[in-house]
Amino acid sequence: MMITLSNRCVTLLVVAVAATVLAAAPAASAARAAPAAPAASPPRAWLTGNTGGRGLRWTHGGAITRSVGKVFFTLDKTDYVCSGVGVDSPHADLVLTAAHCVSDGAGRWATNWVFVPGYRDGIAPYGIYAARRFFVSSHWPASEQYDFAFVQVAGALPGRVPVAFTGRAPGRGTYVFGYPAEPPYTGLYANYCAGRAQAAPAGNASMPCLMTAGDSGGPWFAGFRASSGNGTVVAVSTYKLRGDMSVLYSAVLGPDARSVYRRASVSSAR
Repeated sequence: MMITLSNRCVTLLVVAVAATVLAAAPAASAARAAPAAPAASPPRAWLTGNTGGRGLRWTHGGAITRSVGKVFFTLDKTDYVCSGVGVDSPHADLVLTAAHCVSDGAGRWATNWVFVPGYRDGIAPYGIYAARRFFVSSHWPASEQYDFAFVQVAGALPGRVPVAFTGRAPGRGTYVFGYPAEPPYTGLYANYCAGRAQAAPAGNASMPCLMTAGDSGGPWFAGFRASSGNGTVVAVSTYKLRGDMSVLYSAVLGPDARSVYRRASVSSAR
């Protein structure tokens, strides 16, 4: 795949065996379209921790501008985009994303996989980091709660955030970041939702959020400090229910995710 850092996305990847829609998006070569104007946000929503379900462009700087990024990859001969985040690790080379952003769950793995931290409008301000090895749960894809992956990349990442394996929905003041690419978004900039995340069935969490396909693998932060852009990742965006696209679901990181993280951290494939 030739990486073109000006991205466009057109359709959702639908899981036929469940009433869910995964939030990865195929990349297309169509000309970039200007997004429709989103609804007005509450005053200073980025500080209050409540965007009322709106997905808004993050323009406030901070640590997340170096750690959150966009993922490009090829799977089953189709080019896709997702989101991800660099996380703390002994070698500073682990990216957290969704499992369906690295594998189709049937034994086929992504190729041409790269992570672009701080991606914005075709620019890779901190470089491009290619995958060296993927780590997923042995239970994936039996349940969406295991739809997370750690990716070992070539080189030390410029920004990393703490990750916690609480196994619980983060509650109020949760911030979710990603690169939604379906209209009215373009996938050209990082966007976010903020609000109350609550427990959902099968070890997942949910939160009102209108961000679209392409946000899959994006981090869910607990204890996020908007003024500095710091927080702890406790979940990753995974899917929406076909009948209600206003609610975003995540895989909450628990004991199984901790085991996968430890395996990725000590891997000698460097």
